[in-house]
Amino acid sequence: MRLLPLLDLLKEAVSRGVFPGAVAAIHFQGRDYFFAAGFRALVPEREFNDSGTFYDLASLTKPLSTTLVTLKLLAEGRLGLETPLKGLYPGEFFGEKAYRKVTVRELLAHTAGFPDWRPYYQDLAGLPFAQRRPALLRAILSEPPVYPPARGELYSDLGFFLLGDLLERRAGKKLEALFEEALLEVAPETAGEILFRPLEHGLPREKIAPTEICPFRKRLLRGEVHDENTWVLGGVSGTAGLFGTTRGVLGLLKAFLEVYHGRPRGFLTPELLRTFWDYRHPYGVRALGFDRPSGGASSAGPSWPRKGLGHLGYTGCAFWIAPEETLIAVLLTNRVHPTRKNRLLQGFRPRFFNEVWQAARGKVG
Repeated sequence: MRLLPLLDLLKEAVSRGVFPGAVAAIHFQGRDYFFAAGFRALVPEREFNDSGTFYDLASLTKPLSTTLVTLKLLAEGRLGLETPLKGLYPGEFFGEKAYRKVTVRELLAHTAGFPDWRPYYQDLAGLPFAQRRPALLRAILSEPPVYPPARGELYSDLGFFLLGDLLERRAGKKLEALFEEALLEVAPETAGEILFRPLEHGLPREKIAPTEICPFRKRLLRGEVHDENTWVLGGVSGTAGLFGTTRGVLGLLKAFLEVYHGRPRGFLTPELLRTFWDYRHPYGVRALGFDRPSGGASSAGPSWPRKGLGHLGYTGCAFWIAPEETLIAVLLTNRVHPTRKNRLLQGFRPRFFNEVWQAARGKVG
């Protein structure tokens, strides 16, 4: 597989200001490839990048942590895909009664009717910490539905805030601990390479790519989650909070791919994973917990196979998998450094993943 054109593409993006730097990883036909370009940080001073840089994975938390933990609780019989929210939350939480029948499956598929995002942090930050989570849950469950639950699809952070919380309620443990347990069963080789709250785990700040000079927190963020709604909850949620290296992300995705092709890992069986990856909703295109290519406008580019699976993160991270071709591509960047106003990545990302596919195409046909 020819990597030099891909590295040149990343260097070109750095020179154009698409992002300060990037680290990419590819797994194809049993081999792993890693390459880095540009800078880990631009302010307060430039720092060169390398493949060991930890990035804020943002919404990659949804498939890599929240979905993984959901799979674990399903495998252990502690949760069902048809478990309704009304059995998990007190009745007074439901300001909008339509959400009482929403199921775990609908949260995973983004078909629950919730809006995409709300700036809850603006009100929650003024509350005592212990009151923030209940206030968030009530606010989400009081949002007017964008469409009748189960009758449409809209990517929503709100549904995954609920999903992360209900996993904790059902398991009686914090989401961070549940993720660590699940990761040790499915991909123990990634330990220390993908985690929540990296500074609290003793990771040196200089190994972490900074994100934004945050307008709300009024400081440069480095090692603390960029997502403000997750930040007011303490840095861990079902929506965001994970940090990781390309080795960590790729390692977990390789474990998923291995299971998909018939080799169980811990609690995760091929049958269970295929239930998630093969899922299609009549009103949507997503799998359970994962996105799918959606044609020419997709971040995967125009050529990635329609059975592919992937996800994006607001900070600039993304991955795409072509399961039948045993191809995985991971792109980690901090395009929000030093400001989220940089939108150039939206045009670059499809080009990058399309080039990955073309680089592999000679061998996959």
